[in-house]
Amino acid sequence: MLFTGILPGLTADDSDQFESALKKFVDARELPLYKMMAYHLGWIDQNGEPEPVVMQDRSHGHLVLAAAKAAGGDNGSSMPYAVAVELLYNFLLVHEDVQNANTERNNRPTIWWSWGPAQAINAGDGIHAMARVSIFDQRNASGPASDPRSISLALESLDTATLEVCEGEYLDISYQERAAVSVDEIVTVARKHGALFGVAARLGGIAAGAGDSVLEALYKFGNAVGTAQSLNIDLKALWPDPGSERNEVQRGRLQSKKKSLATAHAIENGTPTTRRRLGEIFMKRVLDPADLDEVTSILSETESKTFAEEKVEGLIAEAISELESTSFSAEHQSSLAESARLIVSSN
Repeated sequence: MLFTGILPGLTADDSDQFESALKKFVDARELPLYKMMAYHLGWIDQNGEPEPVVMQDRSHGHLVLAAAKAAGGDNGSSMPYAVAVELLYNFLLVHEDVQNANTERNNRPTIWWSWGPAQAINAGDGIHAMARVSIFDQRNASGPASDPRSISLALESLDTATLEVCEGEYLDISYQERAAVSVDEIVTVARKHGALFGVAARLGGIAAGAGDSVLEALYKFGNAVGTAQSLNIDLKALWPDPGSERNEVQRGRLQSKKKSLATAHAIENGTPTTRRRLGEIFMKRVLDPADLDEVTSILSETESKTFAEEKVEGLIAEAISELESTSFSAEHQSSLAESARLIVSSN
């Protein structure tokens, strides 16, 4: 289930302020390129006409605000960073849709399906550039967030996270044509994807003027949360919630043969027959629904689903333990811990 609510510790007003800031930042530009971005973000239809807001996951931007509050900051200082991280996340979604040939996202046609892959790449790259530009909006803020050194640190953090996620995508794609991928390799890919939540929490700390030890704890907290969510997304693709069917994004991920923690565990721990059969399936050019059913059947036999679920729970515990090294109030620690669980359970 896609998490479209408000993270614990934030109010409806916080959420409204964030949505308004994000929309204002995109709407400030007139070229139709930005209308494509606004469509992707859920504010307008394909013709550029306003429509009721399509509810989307804003947990990356919300986590910046929540982390900043926990560290003693406020929305004024953290909002440009929240906008930056949310845009970075959406840049990655646009490119993921092209890579996996997803024709739908959030129950609407994707940018590449509506305007073609070339324009989707332009829109995605533009969203990435805007994420970086948003960092510089801190020059107009007050307090520690407006310090040039803080802005430089924030930009470095954002770019480093982008590189890590791109490295994860590279590895993810390169593993598609390998029959055997280890558990450690899958976790490494997920850790790189987790960098996006890591930088979200870290930027909240930077906006609040937190010290190095708190920034490190926030990054590790967010990274563990993002890693757990990445692994859980794969689990939900293999085993959708009861009564639900796989959506377009989940089908695209599985049919493109992207590996998961559960499949890696089965290959490492299954019988020779199990490993051979999984190898035969993953050597196919494209998987069909019958192949996916056989894969999930094999993974149930090897107890790989249970293994992956326990790993996800361990990462949530790892994230929460990082909060204990901070001086955050018990209330803020509890809110962030609850946020971790909500983020991981979303897909």
